[in-house]
This record gives sequence, structure tokens and C-alpha cells, in this order.
Amino acid sequence: MSAFLLTIHPWLGYLIFAAMLVVSFLAFGRAKDAREFRPQPAVVVMVLLDIHVLLGIALYATSGYWDSRPEIAYLHPLFAIAALAVGHAALKRARNEQMAVAANRIAGRGLLITLVLLTFAIGVASAPPFL
Repeated sequence: MSAFLLTIHPWLGYLIFAAMLVVSFLAFGRAKDAREFRPQPAVVVMVLLDIHVLLGIALYATSGYWDSRPEIAYLHPLFAIAALAVGHAALKRARNEQMAVAANRIAGRGLLITLVLLTFAIGVASAPPFL
């Protein structure tokens, strides 16, 4: 089970990265065209990120990664959870916005910030050891 999760976790991360990039550009495109805010694409990406973080927590708990290198044991989960929090907060704020252009921009910016945090999480996990 742990080997299966260890195989799925990185690939799902790359898939979510690509999907989040596409959805953020879609949000900015909808803002540029002043179209109605539709949260469904962002919600799908955030649900995928929720599942990904839960898989990571399961791996962390079952495989003993807290004894791993510090960047894997602490920084990778920290960036992933921060990305999850920022993404959900931005989506909530966009849903509460009355103006469609502003809602699309908030969603796009929030997803891009989430994407940056995911980039840090992926980079920290795949980087070679410091020493």
C-alpha cells in the first residue's frame, strides 16, 4: 500500500500543478472578458489538492518520513498545507465577491499563489540532499 502511495503521490502532484496552471489562466481570461465567475474548475482542482495532501499525510504517517531529511520531513508538508490553505481561502473570497471580474481575478491570483507554494513543495521534495 505504501509503495503504491509513494508512486501515485508525485505523479498526482504534477497533474495538479498542470491543472492549477490551466485553471488560473482560465480565471484570468474570464476576468479579461468580464464573464461570469464560475467556481467549478477551481473547486475541482482544490478537491484534487485535498486528496493529494491527504495521501501525503497518509504517507507521512505510515512510512515514517518524520525521520527523513529535514526538507522532506518539515518543509514539504509545510508548503503543501500552506498551499491548501491559501487555495481554499482565495476560493472562498472569490465566491463572496459580488463583481464577476474581481471574483475571477481573486480566484486567478489565489490559484497562482497556491501554484507557487506547490512549486516550492515539489522542489523541496525532489531536490538532492544539501550535504
